[in-house]
Amino acid sequence: MGSAVADRLGAFRALTRIIVPSRGPRLGSAAAVLALAALVSAMVNLDVAVMVAVPVALGAARREHLSAGRLVAAVALTANAASFLLPTSNITNLLLLHRLSLSTAAYLSKSWLPWLLVTALTVGCLALWIGNGTGGAATEVRARPSVRALTDLMPTFLIASGTRALLGAGLEFHGSFASQLAEGTALASVANNLPAAAAILPVTTTAFWAAILATTIGPNLLITGSVATLISRRIARDGGARLSALRFSAAGLVLVPVQLAAAALGLHLTGALT
Repeated sequence: MGSAVADRLGAFRALTRIIVPSRGPRLGSAAAVLALAALVSAMVNLDVAVMVAVPVALGAARREHLSAGRLVAAVALTANAASFLLPTSNITNLLLLHRLSLSTAAYLSKSWLPWLLVTALTVGCLALWIGNGTGGAATEVRARPSVRALTDLMPTFLIASGTRALLGAGLEFHGSFASQLAEGTALASVANNLPAAAAILPVTTTAFWAAILATTIGPNLLITGSVATLISRRIARDGGARLSALRFSAAGLVLVPVQLAAAALGLHLTGALT
């Protein structure tokens, strides 16, 4: 509801003019939109990030003759990947933290460097991808779809609640960090990250960070892997653009392994993985 009001007041159009100056370089315009998505996702919330950044992306695509489809896909890919900086950045983080006692300060001390590496890599790669695409015009941007999207997302929340109730003690992954990360990523992308976070029981610090990365970055493999991606698709569709499932997965298949590797490196450097 808040996004619809903001749209009627012209907030998204004003933000687009601030973020994307006229006659700016295409690469810089794309990077600015993606940086907005990453910062709002990390500092506020993943779902809020796409509700703000997707309308801005559509406006930027129209102003700078960028590919609206690529830019919206990139916003979703960036917002998902950047949603592990704080416990509140993603509801999946809170679900996993509930099972492992860890203060916000302790969490942030381990997450900030992985987040920085993943965000820089993601924004840089996707800005280049968008800059090399052909432009297209989007129709007038409307934020109202974010309200209607709530009906689309109800099954996901019901599945998450049912999964947690059925599994009881939870699902434990064993083996190396890499194997736990791979298993968690597969579960999060196929079953959606909310049910996955409700199901996974991290019994060690290594398992916890594997689950965090799997449920934030892992959903970038499939368009149905994250609630935020579904919201992005709804807003894009009603804004005159198309978020292609094939394009999203193709970009995710290239990005996700690199994003996970960057995040793992950051965790090693901050001492989260020993």
